Amino acid sequence: FNMEGKTAIQESDVDDMETSNSSTKKNVALIILNSKYAKSPALPCVPDDGRMMKEMLREYEHVELSNVKDILQEVKNFNQEHIGSNIDRLHFHFSGHGVHNARIFVREDEDLKDSEVKSKTKITDTPIGECMVGSSGDLFAIHDLKHLLLELGSDTITVTLDCCRSQVRSSRTRGPSEEEVVKLRNREKISQENQERMFVLYGSLDGHLIMDDQSVTKELHQVTNGGQTNIPILYLARTVNNSWKRTGQRCKVDIVEVGDNWENFYWPSNSESQIPAGTEEHGRKIHEPMEEKKMTLADVTKIVSDLLQDKFMLVSELQEKVHTLEENNMKGEIPVDDGQNPKKRKSQ
Repeated sequence: FNMEGKTAIQESDVDDMETSNSSTKKNVALIILNSKYAKSPALPCVPDDGRMMKEMLREYEHVELSNVKDILQEVKNFNQEHIGSNIDRLHFHFSGHGVHNARIFVREDEDLKDSEVKSKTKITDTPIGECMVGSSGDLFAIHDLKHLLLELGSDTITVTLDCCRSQVRSSRTRGPSEEEVVKLRNREKISQENQERMFVLYGSLDGHLIMDDQSVTKELHQVTNGGQTNIPILYLARTVNNSWKRTGQRCKVDIVEVGDNWENFYWPSNSESQIPAGTEEHGRKIHEPMEEKKMTLADVTKIVSDLLQDKFMLVSELQEKVHTLEENNMKGEIPVDDGQNPKKRKSQ
């Protein structure tokens, strides 16, 4: 199907859906790409993020929306379309402007009673904290997003947020401009059980900017080889940050680990056929779980003993050389290094 602002699902995906059994679980994704803003600078690299994200999520039914004004409403629409679906993996992606909102807006309401108008405490529906910014400047809180995604009842939820998280923002460009003393809206608690099945990857650190040409989407595309290499989700942030090592950019995850609840989960897919044989990470195949090695007291003792012995031998060699130099100096001889000693030891 084709709808304004949406990308049609690939024909192969439609055929698979028609022939699949209704009980078969599926992967679905909502991709929101905001590159043009009414009052904020344009983000010309966002469309590229969308292309790369769709390539990585090739095994997902996806809906793509561009330049969304009201992100909250579009997520609700997505939920209505997929409610009752048997979803295995649910992925949400956003590329655009973001803000940690600390500016609270209180509208003037003629219906307020005199006592309420005079009060210094107000009630507001303004989203606070970590927020995505709609193309017209409307904010949508990440916390509210999590609650809406949980309504679909998928087995797992993954979120990638390719946006800024800084708090210092011009009131003319993002969110409301007025500041008032308010009674903040209650943040409904997300249960422990639900948090244990959610994974969120932030493209920047709390309070930091993210460069448009160094997006986390671009880095994910690189480290997964365009979605061909599946990475254990517990190593995903580490892999991206290692790739970003020489830049000022870092990503961060929000995850709750209990036992092995995420041990065998790979991103973007668990399809073994896509994992290249022999892919190594620190001497092991990246799709093989790390073997847990328990060290005994004897192991620790041996390691310490070996280190001490090595240091003792080094000190002995240095003392011997110093003694030789002192004897040569007393004799008026200066030792010459001809560079042919193959047993020279690197300084430590």
